[in-house]
Amino acid sequence: MGTIVAIHQPNYLPYLGFFDKMVKSDIFVIYDDAQFNRRDFQHRNRIRIYKGWKWLTVPVEKKEIPIKEIRIINERQKNKPHWSKIHFREIHANYAKTDYYGIYENEIREIYERRYEKLVDLNMALIKFLMKAFDIDVKIVYASEFGFKTKSSQKNLDLVKAVGGDVYLSGPMGRNYLDVSLFEKEGIKVVFQDFKHPVYKQRYEGFVPNMAAIDALFNVGKMPK
Repeated sequence: MGTIVAIHQPNYLPYLGFFDKMVKSDIFVIYDDAQFNRRDFQHRNRIRIYKGWKWLTVPVEKKEIPIKEIRIINERQKNKPHWSKIHFREIHANYAKTDYYGIYENEIREIYERRYEKLVDLNMALIKFLMKAFDIDVKIVYASEFGFKTKSSQKNLDLVKAVGGDVYLSGPMGRNYLDVSLFEKEGIKVVFQDFKHPVYKQRYEGFVPNMAAIDALFNVGKMPK
């Protein structure tokens, strides 16, 4: 099929679909110079709790600048622990009794004990931790290294060409905005990700999909098919 390239923003504690895209690609481009979107998953994600789920949100400066420039607000709020202590405490409280948490507890604790000035560094530490845990071996490239000033479909095309891709693996939402003809003119095939969320055993009753991928890791110890 040639060299398959996927592109995705460096999200916080990404969900399984993010890693499914990784598994299906040869080169994975971290879109670190995309504009930060506070309504997206770049600084937040969800974990499973007794009553469904809850957000874990990293406090950041909410500016319309590239993700790689977004700074974390590390100043403690009055009478509150540091955000990283709160996040780790929530993860520990809700996953300590899962079957596989003990294997990864020290690694995840160490990530949260480090201080990060920039959101992208925190997110990449977590992404790399999950890649290793899920045994995903894919070449990682950062979009910002190329310095393209183009936008949307043209930017994606430029990135795919820059890394020598023959196939562009787009997320399913790409069907709504991607200009496929741009890729076809350059002889690059476009494939849309068809991710069906697996159902696996969670600690709490009733399955809730689309949690942070640590939910699957701690509960079942692998990336479920």
